[in-house]
Amino acid sequence: MHRDNGRTLYSRTDLQKVHGISQSTLQNLWTDRANNGHPDAEVIDGVMHWDGIVWAQWFHEHQRQRAAAVTKNAPNLFGDPEEEVGPAEAARVCGFADTSTISHYLRTPPEGWPEPDSYDLLPSGRRRPKWKRWKLWQYVAERKGRGHAGGRPKGRRGLAYPYQGDERLTLARQAIAANPGATNAELIPQLQAQTEKTYSRPTWNLILKSAREHPEDQ
Repeated sequence: MHRDNGRTLYSRTDLQKVHGISQSTLQNLWTDRANNGHPDAEVIDGVMHWDGIVWAQWFHEHQRQRAAAVTKNAPNLFGDPEEEVGPAEAARVCGFADTSTISHYLRTPPEGWPEPDSYDLLPSGRRRPKWKRWKLWQYVAERKGRGHAGGRPKGRRGLAYPYQGDERLTLARQAIAANPGATNAELIPQLQAQTEKTYSRPTWNLILKSAREHPEDQ
């Protein structure tokens, strides 16, 4: 670390410590600088350094753009909400191209990314993370930069349970009561037709989950 006129300049080793990014990833980011806009380096005593604030701002934007780029696939919004899935299925749930984004999020999680619910111990001794489907659906519904409509209304903190007092929860309860054996996939199309604004499947999955867990106002 080097200080210069109020600026803090970080070496690659400093960036690794501050941001929790591996040396190989930092090297790859630098190698691809012609395409990703990586900030220029300042060489101090033969070692490359970067302005800490400039680099952090660039990296944040790079992550945002990368997240938008890898989520072009349609999310997989079917299955048991409580089922715990590993990285491969988690990638499909979120619409990621492959598990590389999951690996990246484990090291540097974006806003709203859920902590694993459990781990499988592999023969190699490594631990494989697993997430409940509904938590991944929640991330898909509420993640920034993707234009998904219909997350939880703003200013709704302090609720006893998700979507308490939301008119969509009432619709979901009515739909479940009228069709007790129906799956979420069967109920969502009719629910989407009952609101003036079209809400996404991840959002309706979360609302239906709350409606099943809380069939009456409490």
